[in-house]
Order: sequence, then C-alpha cells, then structure tokens
Amino acid sequence: MNVLSLAADALWIIALSIMASASRAAWERAKPDARVPPPLMPGMRVSRTVALAVGPGVGLVLGGVLLFLHRSTAPVGPESLVWFCLRAITAALFALGYLRYLQAALETMQREEQFKS
Repeated sequence: MNVLSLAADALWIIALSIMASASRAAWERAKPDARVPPPLMPGMRVSRTVALAVGPGVGLVLGGVLLFLHRSTAPVGPESLVWFCLRAITAALFALGYLRYLQAALETMQREEQFKS
C-alpha cells in the first residue's frame, strides 16, 4: 500500500460523503410518498428511497472496483500514478455528476410540490 492509493481512498471517501449528505438533505425535505425522477431516466418516477440511494450506491461499487484494480498493480511506478489520477478524477466527476442530477431532481420536485410544508 502506498501514499497515492491512500490519497485516492481519501478522495473517494470525501466524494461519497458529499453525495450521501446531499441525499440525506433531499430525503428530509421530500414528502414520504414523493416520486422522484431517477438518474438517467427523466420520464420515469420512483420512490425517494430508490432515487436518492442509487447514486451513492453506484459510487460505492465503482470506487470499490477501482480500488481493487489499483491495488492489483505494482505499488510504485508510473502505473500507480496513472491509477491515482484515474481514481481522483473519477471520484470528483462522479460526485459532481450526482450533485447536478440531484439539483435537477429537486427542481422537478419543487415544481411538482413534493416537499414537506
């Protein structure tokens, strides 16, 4: 285990915590029976549990796969630096993409009056 792998782990932890805290805030604002548009399927509606848990769940799985692939390479050398960069960029882009989706979903929910009073 090297410093780059640990740094990439830390970046994924930060990204997942940002996504989870944003999901929790949206969960608390939404009515219990709210129907939310899921990621990448704007015409559909699913329960708030599914819609708000899918993003962080997929992020956790993706981060785990990248972690496994990173740890299966040599601990030093250019490959390790490439894997660190890939994991760091993926964590940031995934978190930004999820936050963008959540913003659009919240705007849709606001228009449809699906928030608690």
